[in-house]
Amino acid sequence: MKRIATKYMLYPGLFGISLWVIFAQQPSPDILADISNAWSNFVSSGQLVAMIIGMVLGYLIRMFTSY
Repeated sequence: MKRIATKYMLYPGLFGISLWVIFAQQPSPDILADISNAWSNFVSSGQLVAMIIGMVLGYLIRMFTSY
């Protein structure tokens, strides 16, 4: 019978990340500011425009290739 190593007896968490690493993080008290900063970075870096262009091109390709 195989012995289970001690480090694997704890739940390894998502993608092998230890739960202790997740619990050790300090949560940000201002979540709305974090969301606002992420959105402004998304817009200012041009990713929003790239997403819209990709959706339009994908829709056009789907429209022209379907019958």
